[in-house]
Formats: sequence, structure tokens, C-alpha cells
Amino acid sequence: MDPQEWQSFVALCQDEGTTATEQISIFIRQCLAMGLPLCDEDLDIRESNRLNHRINELEEKIGLALAELRLRLTELEEENERLQN
Repeated sequence: MDPQEWQSFVALCQDEGTTATEQISIFIRQCLAMGLPLCDEDLDIRESNRLNHRINELEEKIGLALAELRLRLTELEEENERLQN
């Protein structure tokens, strides 16, 4: 790591009332507990996959809701036609 970046990180940790060692230890424990990927590319792919999965879930729910609305509309149109006759 670039020494200047390290010093900035140490200073940031101190400003937050913690230490760089403590924050790195927390990160390592999270990686081990949650199986976090260890590079930005993996994070981006993982997040993209999660978002795509959520979008697919929402599209399916929207499709089901539209189908229900179409069915109800058909029922109402039939009821309207029956009442007009």
C-alpha cells in the first residue's frame, strides 16, 4: 500500500475513534463470516447479480399483478355488458 494512503487511513480511523488494526480486523472477520469477495471486480459482479435477481423478482410480481388486473378488467367489462343488456 502507498505509505501516504496508509497514513490517511490511520488518520481517518483515529478521527473516528478507532484504529487501523481494529478496522482491518473487522473487515477480515466479515470476510470470513460472510464469504465476502476480496476484489472490487467480484464485488461489482456480485452486486450486479443480486440486483438482476431482484429485478427479475419484481418483474415477475408486476407480471402477476398485471394478469390479475386484466382478469378483473375482463370480469368488469362482462358485468357491464350484462347489465346493459
